[in-house]
Amino acid sequence: MELRLDDTPWLRVEPVELVELGIGDGDELDDARRSELETVLARGRARRFVVRSLAVRPQSVTELEQKLAARQIPEELAREAIELATDYGFVDDAELAGALSRGMRSRGYGRRRAEHKLRARGLSGEDAAAALAEAYDDYDELALARAALGKRQTSDDAARRKAVDFLLRRGFSRGAAWKAVETPGADD
Repeated sequence: MELRLDDTPWLRVEPVELVELGIGDGDELDDARRSELETVLARGRARRFVVRSLAVRPQSVTELEQKLAARQIPEELAREAIELATDYGFVDDAELAGALSRGMRSRGYGRRRAEHKLRARGLSGEDAAAALAEAYDDYDELALARAALGKRQTSDDAARRKAVDFLLRRGFSRGAAWKAVETPGADD
């Protein structure tokens, strides 16, 4: 539906949003009703954006807040849209942290890299700590580092340094990286 301001097209609006405000065809809008309409429209934009964004990939509350802020959605309307999605089970920071941590480990990344990924996605604190503990507390860092190293050559000093750098970028500790390079496949 199209709203007109002084017989000039002003805004396209979903009919449900007009029903929510009790605005009918031909109604005149004063400044107060116009402000109320703008709030309802922003609320609708926020909700639609959250749904579309979550359809692409799971996201943290922080990520959604940042994206809505970038779209100039008022903070209280953004919070409301995120809470609604959370109530429906579409936003769950603890579940997202767990999935990311498990995925990083299964792809051969170390705990530090996984922790960095969680922070980058706006996940920190208790949810991140619990997810990292679940995914990494029982793992053998040296064995995982050796597996990540694969068949990389470590026959000379330059090759060993490159292999260590590779493991450090993947989130392994310096000690585990050097030990994996110095004793590839050896049992402790």
